[in-house]
Amino acid sequence: MTATLLETPRTTIASATGLPARVAADTRYVLTGFPLALGGLVLCMTGFVAGVSLAVVWVGVPLMIAAMTLSRVFARAERARIAAVLGKAKAEAEAGQVRQPRHRVAFTDPQAWRDLAHASLRIIPSTVAFSVVVTWWAGVLGGLSWALWGWALPDGQGLPELLGLGDAYLTAVAFYLVAALLFAVTLPVAVHGAARFEARFAQVLLSPAALPEA
Repeated sequence: MTATLLETPRTTIASATGLPARVAADTRYVLTGFPLALGGLVLCMTGFVAGVSLAVVWVGVPLMIAAMTLSRVFARAERARIAAVLGKAKAEAEAGQVRQPRHRVAFTDPQAWRDLAHASLRIIPSTVAFSVVVTWWAGVLGGLSWALWGWALPDGQGLPELLGLGDAYLTAVAFYLVAALLFAVTLPVAVHGAARFEARFAQVLLSPAALPEA
């Protein structure tokens, strides 16, 4: 069984429901993608490597098949998830009328190997995207709320003082409010860029023949 992807254009989230909805969707995609990436790495990669090491006694063959089958489940879920980020409607189609045995599907279907590679390697772009999104949201929320909890921090040189702005509390409050404003202004670009970075990585492996224009 060979999996292919059929794509039809659809209106992007940004144009349909506005910038806040796009930011929320991109943030949700990245934040939920990180635990999925961890799950894919642990279940698929670990299971496949364990299967390879035990293949000589045939116990590992079912483990390898199970890992590749599970990676296909992760791939199918990711195809649906990246549609919201890339603005494409995606569906899987099966080529051919004859259904092959599962072990042949796992070991002879090139897309099955790409699905396994995605499940094993997606932790890399997911970690990068997750770090960017968490950093920007922390900058926005932390800067806006600093006046409420900054006074409780241990005494020491803060960033405003290190920059030569003085150690006055109101100066620090103003500084972090400005920083929060800068993070907020750049938040849509940073979050969407991180989401597209992660989604493009998935699309290269899960849909190598159908990359949409940026």
